[in-house]
Amino acid sequence: MPRLPALLTALVLPLPLWAADCPTAADLTTGGIAFDIDQEDTEIFRQKRPGLIESHYRYAGDTNSAARVLLARGLYVLELVDVNDGAPDPGTRSTYSFPVAPDQLRVPDLSDANGQGWSYTVAVNNIGEFGQEVQHYTPQPAIQKSYGDCTYDVIPVEIRYVDDPAGDRDIVYYLPALGLSYLARTIYSDSDDSFDYHSIRTLN
Repeated sequence: MPRLPALLTALVLPLPLWAADCPTAADLTTGGIAFDIDQEDTEIFRQKRPGLIESHYRYAGDTNSAARVLLARGLYVLELVDVNDGAPDPGTRSTYSFPVAPDQLRVPDLSDANGQGWSYTVAVNNIGEFGQEVQHYTPQPAIQKSYGDCTYDVIPVEIRYVDDPAGDRDIVYYLPALGLSYLARTIYSDSDDSFDYHSIRTLN
């Protein structure tokens, strides 16, 4: 089989991060990082302070509202709330309190896919209803995923809610190079929802 010319080979291989001017973790502290999703939805990530990432999920065609998520270490949900006209709606707010300090929460690395995982018992305030739940995190083998011209190592992490009788679970994609994660799939007893994050860009 004839070999491809060097230039053609370079064109068909994934571009390294520096060549495509791809976002890095440092961009979280300036304008932020945006992912484009499915039918033109957008999720924007910014660092509020070290160890705390804020996400705004904006729906296509709706510039006045978003879902805001606060993530400890880019992985653990601390707060969910709807934002309308720039203001959080307290009637939609849920919070999650972990039993250890945020900087002690475990995050996966590229070698951490032994199938064991770890659990936290989390205090939950779900729009004024108080309770607790056990969240179990299981890293899967790392993959490489492309977002437009940018390719990153990704660690899929399965999150099971141990006390949920329906057995629903989430799959989040954690990007170690950026220190953030996003919801890629929710699996229900009889169906599932998947979200295609297909491109990434830096915001100024």
